[in-house]
Amino acid sequence: MIDSNFGDTFLFNGRLREEYLLGVSMQKRIWRAGPFSLELEADLFGHQAFRQQGGEFNQNVPNADTPEQFFGEAVIGLGARLWVQPWLSFGFVEGLSYNTSVSNYERTYRENFSQLLNYLAFELEASVSDQLSMVGRIHHRSGAFGTYNGVKEGSNAYLLGLRYRWGKDPIAAQVAEVPPPLGCPDPDRASRKPLLTLNEKLEEITLGTGGNQAVPPPEPLAQSRFSGMTPTEQEALRAEAIAGIDQRVSSIQFQQRLTVERRIGVPRSINNNEVQKQNDFGGVGASQLDTLGSTPLITGQISRWRIQASRISITPEGWKAERMGFTNDPFTPAQTRIDAEDVIAQEQPNGDILIESARNRLIVEERLPIPVSRTQRITKEEEVENRWVFGIDNDDRDGFFVGRDLRPIELNQNTLLSLQPQLLLQRAINGETTSYVKPGSSIDSSKVNQPTTAGDLFGLEAELVSRLWGWEVEANADISTFNPENFMNGSRFWGELRNRVTLPWLGEVKVRAFSAYRFRAFNGSLGETDVYSAFGSFLEKRGDFNVGKLSNNYIWRVGAGNYQAEEFESENLTDLWRANFYGSINSSYPIWRGNPAPLTPEAAYRYSPVAIVPGLDFRTNVRTELAAFGDGTRQNTISLSGGPTLTLGTFSKPLLDYTQFSITGGGTLKQGSSPFDFDQAIDLGTLGLGLTQQIAGPLILNAGVGLNVDPSSEFYGDVIDSNIELRWQRRSYDVGFYYNPYQGIGGFRFRLNDFNFTGTGVPFIPYNPSNQLDNRPF
Repeated sequence: MIDSNFGDTFLFNGRLREEYLLGVSMQKRIWRAGPFSLELEADLFGHQAFRQQGGEFNQNVPNADTPEQFFGEAVIGLGARLWVQPWLSFGFVEGLSYNTSVSNYERTYRENFSQLLNYLAFELEASVSDQLSMVGRIHHRSGAFGTYNGVKEGSNAYLLGLRYRWGKDPIAAQVAEVPPPLGCPDPDRASRKPLLTLNEKLEEITLGTGGNQAVPPPEPLAQSRFSGMTPTEQEALRAEAIAGIDQRVSSIQFQQRLTVERRIGVPRSINNNEVQKQNDFGGVGASQLDTLGSTPLITGQISRWRIQASRISITPEGWKAERMGFTNDPFTPAQTRIDAEDVIAQEQPNGDILIESARNRLIVEERLPIPVSRTQRITKEEEVENRWVFGIDNDDRDGFFVGRDLRPIELNQNTLLSLQPQLLLQRAINGETTSYVKPGSSIDSSKVNQPTTAGDLFGLEAELVSRLWGWEVEANADISTFNPENFMNGSRFWGELRNRVTLPWLGEVKVRAFSAYRFRAFNGSLGETDVYSAFGSFLEKRGDFNVGKLSNNYIWRVGAGNYQAEEFESENLTDLWRANFYGSINSSYPIWRGNPAPLTPEAAYRYSPVAIVPGLDFRTNVRTELAAFGDGTRQNTISLSGGPTLTLGTFSKPLLDYTQFSITGGGTLKQGSSPFDFDQAIDLGTLGLGLTQQIAGPLILNAGVGLNVDPSSEFYGDVIDSNIELRWQRRSYDVGFYYNPYQGIGGFRFRLNDFNFTGTGVPFIPYNPSNQLDNRPF
């Protein structure tokens, strides 16, 4: 096993220790669609841990040796598997892990521990034969961000094994076909019996056939002359056939994305505007290390669909079709499409379009059907959204909670109030809370354990947006308890006023006035800190300019405010005025540019919504901050960061055809020191590494790590940021899992890509003429 945090196990960054495990695993596939399957898993392991050095927690002598130990582990979970090649697959398991005894390692290296923990596994499987395969797995136990008894980390191991498979998948049900519309080639048109109308069905009932139209029984798929070919040969023939299609589209332009994303671990009071500013102007870093803010479940939209149906009936009230297909993909075959049955669309009195169907399925790669909502209301002003919220907040809410976004309340023509009431389920189950200081004590005191009351079980998030005398007004509240004794210690408030004004010599600038109570801030190696109160204002201006091939953009900000926040190197609070100037300029210069692959669905647009262009860019950032404080102290910094980004390959071939590597370094000169923790210049020397690599087919590994390389810092050599993502990327969609171990933020996302293009395209719903089966290359 390995002594490391979860994220470091993917980078093989840790110390191997003397604990070994041996066991057996049983899996049962419960569902499969094309390259994707779901599996149930049960495991039994035996652990043998030899005498070794212990950790600093939960023993009389910190770091004392722990004795030899043997214990068992049982795992049960639900797994997902994705085949990237017929012989290669990636697996993921989520479940429960129970140790028969408390692990000495987990007890002494973790502040909190438990025999029952959450289980995660990531594995790579390579087939040796039809039944036998080799498996490598990362085996991880943890508390799922404190969900289990406050445990945040557990233990990790690397497993190697053999897997034997037996049995067969059930034969898939036959799917009704949609024949090509009029004007398109259809060899079976003359022999196909047309569907009966309602009047014809009534006549058939009267005259004796009962109104049941004779439908020939489905015949098993015949063996074609291609059935003996290898998957590689069949794929080559498929690509050749697609290349011969007259797509009838040109000028493909990627526009935006419809994103379904669930992200956990983001602080509730994080300011997305500040996150975006940090990513844009906080110094040059690997793009794989962008700071993550909060995100709704559903964002974006698809502005252009291709539609296919055999017949559409248009009436004054709307239109309807017995079967209809929609796709966001400009090419055929479509990588994603929606299959809808008995579709009816009607315009509502308020101008909304209500689309209803008997069944809706999102079909991915003609293999994976995903049921979607059968009713969709398209409004003029409101975007698609999901109102249920499931989250984990260990700091303020003691773990898991459920919320519901209510419909916005229009207080007047310019003012909207949004409310999200919450039920704090894990706090209710535990019957206690450790999120607040003792009632009546100082706000900077240590948190204590308290029994819960009814008011502690409910929370609320609120946002007020308005326009007042030409100013944009935004106010936010994050309340984690309604217990009067804990209310102020369990609430966070922040808001601002924004306007644009024109000043002599400066032109148009943004004016912002702000205030906050218990606002969370994050400062590199120092981690998370609270600003307990703040108010002030500042001016801000952004712009861009080009000098030949050198592109530049900048921001400057000047302002003043009063802050009550934690002192640097102390947990005491200090209350001071702070005036500061901040300026940052980014520059980018293209050193080398290659050529993309041909702009065809099987080349440049095979895996990516945009054509990948090989090249080498060099980016730099220069920024400075001058700050003066009410106690007479000052902190002045000037920082320079930069580095190259190298892109190799065109992402058009099935193996290792896309690599993007970034290396960035930064240094800061500092004069003076801030009395506060939240703005202390701490990471004066940094190194960032980022890698995006095609592994096989659409599978991409996206990873980055940031290091403190300032020799004079107590945090020298520490990881100050990291991120890892495994993404399945195609032209019209992508799906990925990501995790930032340093910040404890992780999530899942599914995205449909939106395109603009010229032309109409060709029919995209698959149809196989019966008399051409033997000539079909795929």
